[in-house]
Amino acid sequence: MISLSRISRSLHRRGQKVAKELRSRVPRRPRPAILMYHRIADDSFDPWGTVASPGNFADQLSWLSGNRTLLPLPRFAELHRSGSLPADSLAITFDDGYRCSAEVAAPLLEQFRIPATMFLPVEWIEKSATYWWDELEEIVLGHDGDSLHVGGREIALGQRQSGDRRWTFGSGPRTPRQSAFDRICRDLSTSSPKDVESAMGELRRQAGTRTPSAPAKRPMTPEQVRAVASVLIGFGSHALRHPWLPSLAPDEQALEIGSSVDRCEALSGARPVAFAYPFGATDENSRRLVEEAGFNCACSTEDGGVAPSSSVFSLPRVHVGNWTAAGLKRALASL
Repeated sequence: MISLSRISRSLHRRGQKVAKELRSRVPRRPRPAILMYHRIADDSFDPWGTVASPGNFADQLSWLSGNRTLLPLPRFAELHRSGSLPADSLAITFDDGYRCSAEVAAPLLEQFRIPATMFLPVEWIEKSATYWWDELEEIVLGHDGDSLHVGGREIALGQRQSGDRRWTFGSGPRTPRQSAFDRICRDLSTSSPKDVESAMGELRRQAGTRTPSAPAKRPMTPEQVRAVASVLIGFGSHALRHPWLPSLAPDEQALEIGSSVDRCEALSGARPVAFAYPFGATDENSRRLVEEAGFNCACSTEDGGVAPSSSVFSLPRVHVGNWTAAGLKRALASL
């Protein structure tokens, strides 16, 4: 004889299955989101997933232009603060101020009439200097020797391999030189700007100064910033030297955040109202300093959509990969 409890469990499972099927047929309500881009380029070396190809980026913009309410980040933050942000709202941001943002992304954004905010690590832009992590890539992958010394340690490189410059996001380092790059980069990411420059100077003396051959890996020039600034494209601060803010003393944090305001304005012609924490690293003091500096909002790198409870000074973003429009649609639907 079949027990009543067994029948009950069977009916419960069937009910859950039917409910799941019904939910899958009902379109999910969109959730507000901020997209985070870095570089728009074709590049086989992408350990952090910061590159989207120009073709995929254009497809993403085409889909977004017809399916989401696209807002400038300051307006997005203003509506979020007031509790009146439409559910399908979306803002686009670019970190680091790479040259390809001006030369590739900006024309496409203008073509589709989509607003965006580009965050500038001000001092790097003023100097038009190659970012240390891109210079490190060239030093480690291109060095003729089989080791490098940095910070009193010897870092084994091994021989150069054909696969050194092929690194897909989501996979770990697969060659000795990729492992060496990953190790040094992780150490320097949380170091102070002074310590980073000391380490890079030591590496340059051993390997010679190298500049990335790809223009897409170079920062914008001050002239490009001024040329790109428009009604659609605005600029925010990414601090002065892109440091890991929690590793700095309070006075150094204040310098990095507060001093970036006037210098960012001098570059772009407009006072910045948005800030992005370098590496997404923040603490209570840096968030307070951002607010005191007069910024209206700040972005983290916490992955996800913007919830009603999200702090306007620590807004999460969707880390966009080298996706097709369909891939972006799926990512937004999963928020």
